[in-house]
Amino acid sequence: MLSKAKQLKPRLVEIRRAIHRHPEPGFEVFETAALVVRTLAECGARCQTGVGKTGVVGRLGSGSGPVIAIRSDMDALPIRESNPVEYASQVPGFMHACGHDAHTAMLLGAAILLANEKLTGEVRFLFQPSEEAFDKHGLSGATAMLAEHALDGVNAVIALHVTGTLDTGMIEIGPGVGSAAVDTFKVTISGKGGHGAHPDQTIDPFWITSQVLNALYGVPSRRIDPLQPAVLSIGILRGGSAANIIPDSVYLEGTLRSMDAAVRQQLLDEVRNALEIARVMGGSAQHESPLWMPASSNRGALALWA
Repeated sequence: MLSKAKQLKPRLVEIRRAIHRHPEPGFEVFETAALVVRTLAECGARCQTGVGKTGVVGRLGSGSGPVIAIRSDMDALPIRESNPVEYASQVPGFMHACGHDAHTAMLLGAAILLANEKLTGEVRFLFQPSEEAFDKHGLSGATAMLAEHALDGVNAVIALHVTGTLDTGMIEIGPGVGSAAVDTFKVTISGKGGHGAHPDQTIDPFWITSQVLNALYGVPSRRIDPLQPAVLSIGILRGGSAANIIPDSVYLEGTLRSMDAAVRQQLLDEVRNALEIARVMGGSAQHESPLWMPASSNRGALALWA
C-alpha cells in the first residue's frame, strides 16, 4: 500500500494545486465538489452530491460490515495570496491558507488506493463544505451534513489536519485531545451617535466597547482555571465613518478555543457576562451568533488523538 501511495504522489500534487488555484469559500465549493465527484467516479465509488448544500459523500465497499468514514474539508479563506508560486490562487481575495486543498487531495488519494481493495465493510468519504464559516442560519458544513444524515450508520470517523511544524512525510500521533473546540461570537454594541464635539450628548459605543474588550481579554487569565487551555481572541473590530462623528454602533467578532467541555461552556458564559457591561453603561449588545444556545448546539467539537 505504501509503494502504491508513493506512485500516486504526482497525481495528488496536481490535484492539490488545481484546487489551490481555484479556491472557493463557504458553501460555494462548486468546482471543488465537481472535481471530487469526477475522481470518485473514476474509482468506482458511489457518490451522493449536494449533501449539506454542496458536500459530497462517496462510498466504497458493502454495507454488510463496519462503516468507517474519512473526512476532509473543501473551502478556502478570504485571504489574498502573495506566495510567488505558479499554482497561486487565481481568485482575488481568496486562498487555501488552512490546508483544505491538501485535505481534499489526500482523501481522494485514499479513495484511489482503496478502490481495488477487498473491503468487508464500507468506507465512507466525507467531503465537507464551509468548515470556516456559518450560513445565515448558524449552520456550518459539518452541521449541515449531519442534518442530512451523512453519518448515519457510521461506526468511526477518521480525519487529520496538516501543519507547518512538521516536515513533509511526517505524521504526529499522540494520546488525548489533539485539537480544540471552536466557537465564534459576533456582536453589535449599540449606543447613541452624535457629534464628536459633544460626547456628553451621546452614548459612545466605542467607549462601551473598550470596557467590554477589557472584560473579554480578562476571561482566559482571570476567570478560567490556569491549568486548563483556553483562548479568546478578537479578529474584527469595526465602526464609524468620520473622525468627528460618534457612531451609533460598533461591530466585533471573536473566536473561542477550548480543550474541555466544561471550560468551553464557561467561556461562552463569561462572554455573555462581559457583554452585559454594554447594558450597564446605557447601551446594548446584540449577538449574531449561537452564543445564547447551549454549547452542545454550537459548531465546536473536541478532536481526539488515538
